[in-house]
Amino acid sequence: MIPPRTVLQYPNDPKIYLYVQGEWFCYNPYSHPIGSGAMGTVFMGYCCADGHPVAVKRVIDSYANNPQVRERAKLEASLAFRHPNLIEMLGCCEYAPDHGPIFLVSNFVQGQNIDSYIISLANSNERVQKISMAICSVLDALSFVHAHGMVHRDVKPSNIMVENNSNVRLMDLGIAKTNEGNAYSQFGFIGTPEYSAPEQIRGERDKINKTTDLYELGITFYELLAGTNPMACASEAETLTKQITESLPPSEKIPKKLLKVLLKATEKEQQNRYQTADEFKSAITAALLPEPSKLSRISSWINSHLLVFMGILILLGVIFMAIIFILSTHQWT
Repeated sequence: MIPPRTVLQYPNDPKIYLYVQGEWFCYNPYSHPIGSGAMGTVFMGYCCADGHPVAVKRVIDSYANNPQVRERAKLEASLAFRHPNLIEMLGCCEYAPDHGPIFLVSNFVQGQNIDSYIISLANSNERVQKISMAICSVLDALSFVHAHGMVHRDVKPSNIMVENNSNVRLMDLGIAKTNEGNAYSQFGFIGTPEYSAPEQIRGERDKINKTTDLYELGITFYELLAGTNPMACASEAETLTKQITESLPPSEKIPKKLLKVLLKATEKEQQNRYQTADEFKSAITAALLPEPSKLSRISSWINSHLLVFMGILILLGVIFMAIIFILSTHQWT
């Protein structure tokens, strides 16, 4: 039995029609792309039934025949998670199961890359606060993904979108984009050198877990606050060495309390990092709290030592009463 076609083109019609999860979608490959990356180009598409917009990512043909890239593309398309901080995937289709073009279809989200969003905050007094809240939204997404047994492995600014200047969405759960447009760096690991954790770089695949994503987000957070990537070097080899050996440098653009949080998130040893996204988020929230006033600190100190004070007062009272008793007894004798 010949399987039904999932990708169709008709004479004199520029559009490509894609059959995904029981529905037909279409897009015009000659239209202006709405996005592009190392692994593919994204076009605006539509549902043929009701016309609602979708995003269609066509994996670059030269990579589509790579079995590893193809496998990860299908994995990304299969992650039909519903979460306000993730892009909702609808599925994928292909000309053939093991070669040729492959298309990923997701719900369309109108927004901008987080780098562009940060630029718009340049003169805002709430810049640090808003960047921190955006990172907390990414942590919500990672908490959800990790709870479903997934590890992103490529958290970086280009994979974070800000929708309508408010809602933040984490993208690309399935395909790990790296430099040179390959699913792997030239040193053989999945990830992007400027953000990758030491265990990724060393190829310790059995050690890649949720703390790996938190390390990458820590580097991302630092870059968004400071304006520069702390691990970027002239060559990939230098970058990888720096990731393994050097801690984050201080920056005048990063408050000390937040830098302390970032240093813990990017510890080289996994057991020294935050162990969950929720723990990382709680640390950020605590670091953003204003410093208490001197009066407040004194009051807090007194409250925390209240029992000690009461004990001392009771002891002094007992001693005072004992002295009175002794003196009165001595007077009568």
